[in-house]
Amino acid sequence: MLSFRAHLSAVPGMDPFDEDAVLAKIHLVDSDILMLSGSLVDGSGTPSSDFDFCVIAQEKDGRFHRDTFPRASHMRYYTSGDRVKASFDYLPDSLLGVDVEYRTVQEISDMLAAHARLYTELRSRARKSSAFAASAVDFRVLSRLTYGVPLTNAPAFEKLASEVRPGEVAYTAFRTAVGSYPDFRDLAGMWAQHDHESALIAARKLGTDTFRGLTHAYGNTNRNPKYLARFLTRLPARLSGLSGRFRHLNAYGPGNPAGAADAVLEWLDLIDEAFAEIRRVRDEAEAFVGRQEFLGVLRGELHRTMSWNAEISNEYSFRAREAESGLPSLRELLTAMTARSAAAHRLPLREWAAERAAPAGEDNKSA
Repeated sequence: MLSFRAHLSAVPGMDPFDEDAVLAKIHLVDSDILMLSGSLVDGSGTPSSDFDFCVIAQEKDGRFHRDTFPRASHMRYYTSGDRVKASFDYLPDSLLGVDVEYRTVQEISDMLAAHARLYTELRSRARKSSAFAASAVDFRVLSRLTYGVPLTNAPAFEKLASEVRPGEVAYTAFRTAVGSYPDFRDLAGMWAQHDHESALIAARKLGTDTFRGLTHAYGNTNRNPKYLARFLTRLPARLSGLSGRFRHLNAYGPGNPAGAADAVLEWLDLIDEAFAEIRRVRDEAEAFVGRQEFLGVLRGELHRTMSWNAEISNEYSFRAREAESGLPSLRELLTAMTARSAAAHRLPLREWAAERAAPAGEDNKSA
């Protein structure tokens, strides 16, 4: 008999449930691969989590079409045109729900190939690439493939899963999280206006993105920020102090508006410490772009015809810190930007730019 209860992590306060009632909402056929994943499997679940299943069919059938999908059995379902992609329902007298995605083997294979291309592209980019990456692949499905449990047709699942490279998924997730100089620049503008409450919101976002990146450097493939506090508890014990300070500041803030300015500076200190750990660990992560290689990508954006000013200097001082130590702290960078000046650093930006011509296209890579 098909059973999945043994694969669920312990969740305090979780309501009792009937496995048959859950499985009845899936509509399996014998040739399907049924994968169980989601927060109830990876240990981040709550009493209101969903059972997350993915049906991987050999080919599309009636379950994939709006007109033939058994809609009466479900609270709602998600479509793209005629194509049914997922169904959603609740369990009676429970906070639990059931989510089922419908994919085909070919769709999963195509997604893995698309991610391999994306990973290659992101290795050559030094900028945060959230919109670019999010439009190319479904990170949620990719992440679930790295830890999902096959409940049926395990050999076929293992064949698909053998194409998944978790380290590469972690790096593309990392590249979509950290390195947003525009966010820091907005923070500096708010600070210059003495709008410390808005600057605090910006600092919190920048901090959350950077600590997300830190978890990815340690192999986390899940980009969902709502579970970040739980993912941070899985970092090495020696980082418990750093992650604990993040969780406290993120959850409770300064306590009152008068403490907003000090809280912004505290965020900047935490972000600096997170970047220091990212620098340390990235050389140990096989799929990550090494520090020297990253600096090579960064210097490839510079060219001899650039109009040099403090803004360019500060931008590269910010962005290089994920790979280069000894740069001005973010507090120092904030002070320099508020004064419309350049923070002192030892990056040889003009030397890097001296032999390169301006980019010919929109990829920001100089020739």
